Amino acid sequence: MQPAIELPADALPRALRRSLGLHLRWLTGAVTAGTDDGVARPASRALKLAAALPPYTALQLAHVAGFAADRLFYSAERGQEVPAPLFVLGIPRSGTTFVHRLLAEDSARFSSMRTWEALLAPSVSERRLWQTLGAADAALVGAGRRLRDALVRRAVGDFDAVHPVSADDAEEDYLALLPLAGCFLAALAAPERAELWRLATLDRAPETERALLLGAYRRILQKHCFASGDGRQLLSKNAAFASWVGALAEAFPDAQFIVCIREPEAALTSQLSAIAGASRALGNDPAIEAERFAGIFAGGYRHLADSHARHSKRMAVVAIDDVRARPGATLSAALAHLGVAQGPALRASLARAEANAAQAPQPRPAPDDQPAPPATLMAAMKRDYTRLHAARQQPASFREPQEHSA
Repeated sequence: MQPAIELPADALPRALRRSLGLHLRWLTGAVTAGTDDGVARPASRALKLAAALPPYTALQLAHVAGFAADRLFYSAERGQEVPAPLFVLGIPRSGTTFVHRLLAEDSARFSSMRTWEALLAPSVSERRLWQTLGAADAALVGAGRRLRDALVRRAVGDFDAVHPVSADDAEEDYLALLPLAGCFLAALAAPERAELWRLATLDRAPETERALLLGAYRRILQKHCFASGDGRQLLSKNAAFASWVGALAEAFPDAQFIVCIREPEAALTSQLSAIAGASRALGNDPAIEAERFAGIFAGGYRHLADSHARHSKRMAVVAIDDVRARPGATLSAALAHLGVAQGPALRASLARAEANAAQAPQPRPAPDDQPAPPATLMAAMKRDYTRLHAARQQPASFREPQEHSA
């Protein structure tokens, strides 16, 4: 289905050209002890980032070459449909990963970008190259897979400690926006760049910037669907997309959304704890980061609540406490609200999750030494969270799928 808004036809090449200039500014500032945001950072920061610069640059240049090759060899992908995408999104640390990976177990129905695809192969050409290596992997005694997994581990780094990642897991396709300078995660390495923080508040970005990024993201999803080539429904998860719902609803008129929510203070504390190690290593100011993330969370909750008021039939809200206690029942209620039929594979996955919920490990409590965010932002978050929580899909009765005799 065609977008309900006008997106630039040349969004991808324009985003790539824009990305080159932005990366030069970001990387130049990142390897200095810059104080653009008033924070003096240690010289060790420059050394750490300088060490990561060559492989990062090489990877992004490989992506640029892959996108160029697509224009030559896979021009048909420009007309690829993105059939009825289902977006799993919400506030960070609100259970989006669990919900996404549980639904993605129905791989016959859903197509999700895997970690290696998002980080190493956002273009069709790169995907085909890695698939060719995979086909020859037996002859190479697994060398291609080991190379791929090593590259993913290097790219993920210590983040695996707070968000388990493996090369073949269903993962955030937001990562495929890194070569387009459209991935918010880069803000941790270059926190002095205001344009990076704006990526977390897309609803407040200038209209031209929003349309360019959204158009480029749509092109990335077209490439994924084309490379998959099997007509499965796109299942996308992005915890940084709380401010994207309105734009995505217009760019994908047949899209539906599962929105994950969590009590604001717990979610924010968990987020700050998750990035604390990287922030310390890079010399970032924890108080400034706490205020920035509080602003992002407050804006995200507000946008989600306002979007739900406009698109309630297309949005199913699930609370993390319900998902932890009754995953099968909660997600069944969400899918029923959206009119998504459950096939045998999906029902089996939900049944297993429901049966195992009592044995699932409980999340570790986040340290209580995080800087306190402004009270006004917390009050705004709680107000909009309450609106969403009241509209959530509550766990319904859930029956395990019955075995049928032949």
